Amino acid sequence: MEGLLYHLNERPKGGELILSSIQWFIFSLANVITVPIVLGQALGLPANEVAQFTERTFFVCGLVGLVQSVLGHRYAIIEGPAGMWWGVFLVLIQMTKDEHGSTGQLLQELELGLIVAGVVFIILGLFGLLGFIRKLFTPVVTGTFLVLLALQVSKSLIEGVLGIGFRNHTTVSPEIVLLSVILMVVTILLMFRGKGMVKSIAVLIGLILGWIVYAVLGLIDAPNTHVPAFHLPSIFPFGPPKFHLGVTITCAITAIILLSNLIASIQAFGAAAGESPTNATYNRGSLFTGIGTAIAGIFGAVGVVPLTAAASLVSLTGIASRLPFIIASSAVGLLGFFPYIGSLVATLPSPVGYAVLFTVFGQLLGFGLLDYKRLKLDQRDIFVVGIALLTGVGIYFIPGTAWMGLPPVLGYLLDNGLIVGIVLVLLLEHVIFRRKNAT
Repeated sequence: MEGLLYHLNERPKGGELILSSIQWFIFSLANVITVPIVLGQALGLPANEVAQFTERTFFVCGLVGLVQSVLGHRYAIIEGPAGMWWGVFLVLIQMTKDEHGSTGQLLQELELGLIVAGVVFIILGLFGLLGFIRKLFTPVVTGTFLVLLALQVSKSLIEGVLGIGFRNHTTVSPEIVLLSVILMVVTILLMFRGKGMVKSIAVLIGLILGWIVYAVLGLIDAPNTHVPAFHLPSIFPFGPPKFHLGVTITCAITAIILLSNLIASIQAFGAAAGESPTNATYNRGSLFTGIGTAIAGIFGAVGVVPLTAAASLVSLTGIASRLPFIIASSAVGLLGFFPYIGSLVATLPSPVGYAVLFTVFGQLLGFGLLDYKRLKLDQRDIFVVGIALLTGVGIYFIPGTAWMGLPPVLGYLLDNGLIVGIVLVLLLEHVIFRRKNAT
């Protein structure tokens, strides 16, 4: 591809190798750092456990990125917590709190759920079933998933932006609201008007700016210095995995939907790097994404997927070489062995994370609307979308106690508007109102 300084298998040398490796390292951190902090705080984990959660996320993302670049799809694609995964985590956390359940038990159920999701990816990769599954997830299905996901998470995001829950506040904090709005405006401006690398790391810049402002105002706590200098990432840190049918089904559905993310990331990188992905490339990518998702469950982290952001960095820099990426992924993975780094990162105030996530989920909702834009939006499409959204969103407002007369598993599934909405849109799209010319 014209304009590339280094192709996939070419090796930069000297200063170019060092600088490009540092660039990949910083860019990888920008795509990883927010999620474990915000989720850890949403789970109500103490600072030391948020730090450990962050360390394990670094370890998993670095390890999976390294393995994918060497054995999987063999491209220089960042592995990071999938937006859908942490969206699903936030949804399940909110549901658990609403039902006065145990978030500790939820974490054990998510460990098993991620392992099961990993097996789904592995099976699809081993048997080359990606093509069949992709046909089920038409724009109306993926659009509905993204819209329902963003809407269901909106309650947690709004509470975080308003300062509810920050330092045990139960009411809206005007000063936190003002800081959140300013931070959101700055982040959005960087996303829209930033140039080159600045635009690509707008989220990281927003986090750092917010961190600094809160530090100046005395609204952050000092990092925990009583941590070991070196520590191996813990296996099943929340306890042994536990089975919950509703959580497992949610994770399996999420894995299938994330196939589109995997495929899009490989396609985007291939276009930016002048490579032509083969079916074997996609199947290897699915196989090792499955292994990576299972590893995330084993180490108590968020499920990871290849991120399309890697293609933008290649387009900006002209460096598609795997070598700097391999070095950077190894460095990210090594961060998981040094607890103080996680302890330092865990001091990020939760309203800062929520303010930045608000802009991210705004984009996620927009992606769902873009999927709808690809439809004919005739009477049939409007009916399929309208019924699925109306049902899924309507369930969000029904208290969990309303389902107590039903068997526990059925009650849990029906209380999850995301699952109900997706199952309904699949039935409407492919069974009840299936187009005659559909293949």
